[in-house]
Amino acid sequence: MKRFGLWIYDAYQYIFDSSKNPLRHIPDPTSRMFIMTILAFMWSGAFAVYLGSITYFGLSVAAHIVLILMFFFTVAIFYDAEKNNSSWLLKLRKDKS
Repeated sequence: MKRFGLWIYDAYQYIFDSSKNPLRHIPDPTSRMFIMTILAFMWSGAFAVYLGSITYFGLSVAAHIVLILMFFFTVAIFYDAEKNNSSWLLKLRKDKS
């Protein structure tokens, strides 16, 4: 389970790391999350139009918001652990190598 969490964290860093993506110019992380939620809402609308059903829109919005919240929650935990040099994260990184 920890390896999966580490994989999520690494995937997040690759896609959402403020030093690599276009949102890096926004200084407030809360604003970044808000923009990601808006983007998820828009992509959900695009999928609903593509599938031709408004029913899929609600399901897609819910799924996107849950995924975004999971990513941000996981990243917050790992960021805090990295900031505090938590031993479990260091051990997990060492085991992965």
